[in-house]
Amino acid sequence: MKIRLLVLSLLFMLWESGVRAQEGIPIYYDYLTDNLTLIHPAMVGASRCSKVRLNGRMQWSGVKDFPMLQTLSVNSHLGRNSGFGVIIYNDRNGYHTQKGLQFAYAHHLQLSQGATLNQLSFGLAAMYSLNQINTEDFADYAPDPVLQNVMKSGGYFNVDVGMAWHVENFFFIASAKNLLLMHRPLYSPGIENANLRNYVVNTGYFIGKRQGLHAEPSVMLQYKEYSGDFIGDFNLKFYYDLQGGGAFFGGVSYRNYFTTTATQSLQDITPLIGVFLNRFVIAYVYTYQLSETTFSKGGFHQITLGFNFDCRIREPHYGCPHLR
Repeated sequence: MKIRLLVLSLLFMLWESGVRAQEGIPIYYDYLTDNLTLIHPAMVGASRCSKVRLNGRMQWSGVKDFPMLQTLSVNSHLGRNSGFGVIIYNDRNGYHTQKGLQFAYAHHLQLSQGATLNQLSFGLAAMYSLNQINTEDFADYAPDPVLQNVMKSGGYFNVDVGMAWHVENFFFIASAKNLLLMHRPLYSPGIENANLRNYVVNTGYFIGKRQGLHAEPSVMLQYKEYSGDFIGDFNLKFYYDLQGGGAFFGGVSYRNYFTTTATQSLQDITPLIGVFLNRFVIAYVYTYQLSETTFSKGGFHQITLGFNFDCRIREPHYGCPHLR
């Protein structure tokens, strides 16, 4: 009986997370491994180099049908002051999967000349997501007519808009995601709200201009309009420059879900490490749940592989590493 109750609880949590969390590309910690374009359309083409990034993330290892995510992103320059990007993603969360394609365009205004960076960017992204649910196993544990024994697919479109401001070593990036009120044709009427809007802000400061050891404190805030969820990431990264333009980097991120209750408090701690070597980047991220209730003793593992190309020579000094 206890085993059945545990299984039912897990299924309900997966059902709830699928209904509320499958909103396009999930926001994990990819942005900390030089991949801000996964969140912010204004960042496509903003860097000195064009970039290819491949991410693989695996969660709850040891649990059947554990969540996992793969993303492939490419962003490059378009003319002198514009950029474009493409993202392909595959996301699985228990019974729920989604595959998607996103195109983004951004325009970058240079507000200063010479050695001082002052860049204002505006971006727009359009996304198509094909979602699928498979509740065929639910009937074995919960013979409920709401949890129908079906496999069902459906797709929807949505758009993101955003802006970014980089001035010397300071950056502020904001995006409004899933602006369209689009109902995904997967669930019975009334189960899922069409409002998937999510507002995300990243801000931080890069300390240091000369070669050597640098620090980058930053914050990311998320607000989900329908559910009222408020989430904050507090990050500290360090860089050590190598001869020839490469760098080691490492750091830690603390995520707090502020709107959870005392009995359902959610926090994560995430250390990361990586290296920029010539035009390549490789990084590893590990997320550990600090909450008392977890599905597995194992953590969340993520690998990032990247390659930079078409690097341009620019006069202004670019302090922020994600613009290099």
